[in-house]
Amino acid sequence: MRSVPHRSLLTQGNTKVGESIHLWSLPAVTTCPGSSAVCERVCYARRGRYLLPSVRRRLRWNLAQARRPDFAARMGDEIRRKGCLVVRVHASGDFFSAEYAEGWLRVMQAVPQPRYYWYSRSWRQSDVRAVLERMAALSCCRGWFSSDDETGVPEDLPVTVRVAHLLTRCDEPLPDAHLVFRPRGLRRVPLPVAVACPSESPDGTRAGLPCGTCQRCWR
Repeated sequence: MRSVPHRSLLTQGNTKVGESIHLWSLPAVTTCPGSSAVCERVCYARRGRYLLPSVRRRLRWNLAQARRPDFAARMGDEIRRKGCLVVRVHASGDFFSAEYAEGWLRVMQAVPQPRYYWYSRSWRQSDVRAVLERMAALSCCRGWFSSDDETGVPEDLPVTVRVAHLLTRCDEPLPDAHLVFRPRGLRRVPLPVAVACPSESPDGTRAGLPCGTCQRCWR
């Protein structure tokens, strides 16, 4: 096996989440076995900065590392070394297999000091869902099953799993979800405060409210 260049796996923050959060990302769609036509159509990770050659190269490199047998050990070591406070697993991409999800489960079990959080449509794959439910049961992890009008809201949820719904139509009925996200064109549509993402509200957008200040997704 070739040696791995000394390069960080995690990146630190962006304008959306803030500088206090470390991120891990993979290529969108190709690593998303539970994706729907709806989420692929509006996916933010298929436009903007994600189309830059440097970003695409980085995501391909990340995927290659994720497939290595030493990925979980390396990720755990880096999280310890950096003293991460919050880790978002997949700013883009998803849990592409049960084996890969098991790797992240081992990371969280071995290094429970940070708060981990993720959103995933891979709950639509039964073998991956089983691992995600074990992850979400950990006190250090907040797991969200992502849904939309095509997937429907997942049933038989464990009490430790929450639902984040993607609302893509003005006339779409408000789902039974804990949090609702919207594409930019719909963010002026009024939503109950209890389910609206604060950073996507008009006031939050104007204030530049980052996830690191809100903290709702991992509290």
